[in-house]
Amino acid sequence: MIRTDEQLKLAEQAALNLHRVLLAARKIHSPQDYRKMSEPVLLELQQRQTEILMYLSHEEVEALAR
Repeated sequence: MIRTDEQLKLAEQAALNLHRVLLAARKIHSPQDYRKMSEPVLLELQQRQTEILMYLSHEEVEALAR
């Protein structure tokens, strides 16, 4: 769970890195191989994005982090 703005920055960077991995993988893998290898990466990306949205949508979390 993200509790601070610094953790938010790290989560955003991790999500960006996952995007880069997926974009690179699309260029070198067949569609079938990409589907197989991308599933866990996409799940991780979804989890990171959910955590980011949860942090950004809760004002009280931000207030407590200050």
